[in-house]
Amino acid sequence: MAETALSRKDRRARIAKASKIYGIKGSESLDLHEAYKALNQNNVLRAVQLAHPITKSHPKSVHAWVVMGGAALAQREGDTAAAFFQRALDFAPSEPSALVGLAKAYVLQVKPEEATRTAARAFAAGADEKGLLVLYIELMRQMGRIQAAVDVVQPVIAKQDDAELSMKLADMLTDIEETGKAAVWLEKAWKLKPEEEGYRIARLRALIYTGRLDPAIALADELLADDATRDRDTVVLYKVLALRISNQPEVALELAEAHEFTNPDRYAEIRGIVANILQDIGRSDEADDAYLEGMHVTGAKLKVSKAYGAFLMRKGDFTRGPEFFKDRFETRQRSYIPYENSAPENLTDLEQLFLIGEQGVGDQLALLGLLRLAPVDLGKTKVTLATDARFIKALEGNAYGFEVMDRNVFTSEPREMKANEMMYIGDLTRFIDPADRAAHQKPWVTPNATRMQHLRSKYEALAKGGPIIGAAWASGSMLGHLRSVSLMDIVSAVPEGALVVNLQYGDRTSEIEAAQRARPDITILDDPEVDQMADLATFFAQVAAMDRILTIDNTTAHVAGAIGHDDTHVLIPTGSECMWYWGNEGDIDPWYGNLNLYRQAKLGQWDQPLSMMKTAVCP
Repeated sequence: MAETALSRKDRRARIAKASKIYGIKGSESLDLHEAYKALNQNNVLRAVQLAHPITKSHPKSVHAWVVMGGAALAQREGDTAAAFFQRALDFAPSEPSALVGLAKAYVLQVKPEEATRTAARAFAAGADEKGLLVLYIELMRQMGRIQAAVDVVQPVIAKQDDAELSMKLADMLTDIEETGKAAVWLEKAWKLKPEEEGYRIARLRALIYTGRLDPAIALADELLADDATRDRDTVVLYKVLALRISNQPEVALELAEAHEFTNPDRYAEIRGIVANILQDIGRSDEADDAYLEGMHVTGAKLKVSKAYGAFLMRKGDFTRGPEFFKDRFETRQRSYIPYENSAPENLTDLEQLFLIGEQGVGDQLALLGLLRLAPVDLGKTKVTLATDARFIKALEGNAYGFEVMDRNVFTSEPREMKANEMMYIGDLTRFIDPADRAAHQKPWVTPNATRMQHLRSKYEALAKGGPIIGAAWASGSMLGHLRSVSLMDIVSAVPEGALVVNLQYGDRTSEIEAAQRARPDITILDDPEVDQMADLATFFAQVAAMDRILTIDNTTAHVAGAIGHDDTHVLIPTGSECMWYWGNEGDIDPWYGNLNLYRQAKLGQWDQPLSMMKTAVCP
C-alpha cells in the first residue's frame, strides 16, 4: 500500500482526515478509503477484503455497508446488494449513495416500481449520478410516467452542465407536448456542444418550438448543404415541419416527397406530417393513405397511429378511431397499463380503479367526461385520478365522485394495487357511441361557489352594469399560432362599456395595454388574484363568474365546457389543428354540447369566423 512510505505525521494526518469523512477512528478509516478506491477500479475482491472486517468491528458504519453493496452490484447480485444497502439505510435513511445503490439493486431484482421510487428518494436526498438519472428516465418512460419523471429530474439536471442529460429532458418534455419548455433544454444542450451535429439539430428543434421559423429554415439549409451531415432525414423532417408551421404547405409537401428517406422511423414520421399538411389544404382523402403508409413502414406506430386515430374520430368514426388511438404508447410502456384494462369485462367488477392522466389540462377535462359512458359502478368502485396536483382542488365535488391524487405521490409511494386496476384516461374513447353523441354532454365539474361569488362581486363592481366578458386568444404550443388570434381580434366582438377579463395564461401586459389604448370605451382587467398556471380551482371559479366567454381552442374552452357555461364562443381552426373532439362541422360543439363554435374555412385565415362570432354576440 502507498501508505507504507508515508511518514508517521503524514499517516496520522490522513487517518484524521479519513476519520472525519467515514466516522471511524484509527487505521480502519484508511482501509475504508482504500475499499472505495478498489471498488471504483472494479477490484471487487480487494474492496470486500477491506470493507467486510469493518462491518464486523463497526456494524453501524454506513460506508462499509455501501462498499459491500457496491461490490454485490458489480457481481450483479441484486438480492445481496439490496440487503447491504438497506443495512446502510437502517443507520442513515437519507444517505444518497445507499439510495442510489438500492435503486440499482431493485433494477437487478426486476422491481421497477421499487427502483423508481428509491431513485426519486435518492435525487431528493442530493444524488446526481448520471447513470441513475438515465436509468430512472428510461424506466419512467416505459411505465408511461414521463410527467412525473420530469418533475423529479428537472431540478437535478438543472444543476449540471451535461448536454446528453439536457437532451433527454428535452425529449421527455416534447413527449408530453411541453415544447416551449423543451426548447430551453435543447438550447442548453447545443450551447454545451455547439459543433456536434446532434446538438445543432437540437438547436433546429428549439428554433421551431419557439416559433423562430426563418432562422430554423436557414439552419436546416445550412445542415443540408454540409456534406458532413449524416442525419439528413431528421433535418429534412424538421424543415418540412417548419415550412408547414410557417404556412407554406405546398413547399413543405414538395420537399417531403422529393427527399429519399433511409430511416424507416423518420419516414413514418414524415408521412404523418404529410397527412397533416394534406388536411390543412383540404385534401383529407389523400391524408388517409399517408397515415396508413406511415404506420405500415415500421412496427412502431406511436405518433402516426395516434394522429390517424384522431383523424378518424374527427370524421365521426368511433369504431376504428379508438383502435388506432390506443397504439399511441410504446409496447413496453403499454405493458404496464395495457389497453385490455379498459375492457368492459375488466371494469365491471373492480373494487378500485386508478385513472392515469395524460396530455394537457384541456384534453384531460375532455377525456374525463367519458367516464359517464364506462361500465364502472361508481357506487361500488373507488375511482382515483392520478394527475397534475392542480386538479386536486379544482375537481373537488365532481359529478363522478372520483378522488384526485398528485401523480408524484402516486409514483413515489407504495400502494396495494392489482395490475388490472390502472387505466389511461385516453382509453375511455372506446366507449363513445357514434349513435348517441349527447350521452356524455352533461356538465360534470362544479366550481367552488364561494370563490366564484367573490370574483363575481368584484367584477360586477368594476363593470358598473356592463357585461362581464372573459377573453382567451393564444396557445403556447408548437403549432399554437395556428390556433391563435390577437387580443384585438377578440375585443372587436365586445360591446361598448364591457368589462373584459383576461383568461389567458402568461404575461400579456403589452397586448392588454395596446388593446386598452385602442378600445378606451371598454375596461380590460388582468386580475392578479387568479393564476391558472398555479391555481386551477380559482381559474375554474373565474370562468364561471363570466357573463360570456370569447376564446380560442385552449384550456379556457374546455373549462367552460366541463362546467356547462352556456354563453361560450370558441374559434376553431381547420385541418389537422382542429382537435378531434370538435368534429369537422357544426356550430354547436359535439363534445360538451354547450359551446358555440366558429370554424375556419382556410388555415391561417380568421376573418370569416371572427365576423361570424361578432355577428352572433354583437348583432
